[in-house]
Amino acid sequence: MQTERLSTIIYLAIVLLLFYLFYKILNPFLITIAWAMVLSITFYPLYNLFMKFLKRPWAASLLTLIAIMITMFGPFSFIVRSLTGEITGVYSAIEEKGLESIANIQSYPQLQELLQKLSSYNMLEGFNLQESLVATLKSVGGYIVKHISDIFANVFVLALNFIIMCLTIYYFLKDGETLTEYLKKLLPFSEEQKHKLVERVKETVVAAVYGQIAVGLAQGMLGGLAFWILGLPSSVFWGTVMAITSLVPLFGTFLVWGPAAFILILSGSLGKGIGLMLFGALIISSVDSVLKPLIIGGKAKLHTLLVFFSVLGGIKFLGFLGFILGPLIAALCLSLFEIYTEDV
Repeated sequence: MQTERLSTIIYLAIVLLLFYLFYKILNPFLITIAWAMVLSITFYPLYNLFMKFLKRPWAASLLTLIAIMITMFGPFSFIVRSLTGEITGVYSAIEEKGLESIANIQSYPQLQELLQKLSSYNMLEGFNLQESLVATLKSVGGYIVKHISDIFANVFVLALNFIIMCLTIYYFLKDGETLTEYLKKLLPFSEEQKHKLVERVKETVVAAVYGQIAVGLAQGMLGGLAFWILGLPSSVFWGTVMAITSLVPLFGTFLVWGPAAFILILSGSLGKGIGLMLFGALIISSVDSVLKPLIIGGKAKLHTLLVFFSVLGGIKFLGFLGFILGPLIAALCLSLFEIYTEDV
């Protein structure tokens, strides 16, 4: 009896050790694998469409991968080319009259009155807006120069992870059904329960992706409309940029309307700048916290409040990928709880 118990303990220890080593081996690539899984599930209907005509998994997988690359890099390459000209124009405008505008803004009677009141409380003693801005710009430039080597190193790592992700997507598409069936065999549930879990994963991932696309389109249209109303140039282009920057965690569309509002203030259009800042903070940014939970919650069968917390918590814990994996983990937990209650 003791021999059997000792054998069981040794066996469990070996299994746990091997699983730990397996985790350590895969750990550097877990985020990359997760992205490959998300993109594979999202574009799997396209893979099935190619399979109907080609009848060869490797060819359908390769074509789907090319379609994913075009979808990902097409808009970005257009924006990068367009941004080059736009940023050059903005830089020239700031260089010509930016500091002069700062001096003019600082001389506004309302601002002078506010600064005097604050100075009476010794809050802004000796404060100079122009000098402060120049010092800030110098410190930002110095930081970029100092960390330029780190930036290039990160670009190399990013390129390597991208190649690994492409290879993983190819095999996930090509061998996806085989892999799914193998994972289903490992689950200690009935066939119906396994089917429900797999469908829940697909629905949640697709809902999260489509929810983010819907939020991006809504924020892009609102941002482009704001630019058009304020008479800013290239409103359609900047609306498109905002639709894409909505994917960036934490900052999102602020990366566009924030600097635009700042530039308007620098150029003397104080009312337009403050108006854009308020519209961006109160309207454009709020779309993400309202629209995304509604779309994801309806498709993934999750309560809106649970989606809200799972998205925010997922982003905090996992970064950008958390907006998909957060609701997915929540949905799987609820599914497992439902399976447990059914058995009980």
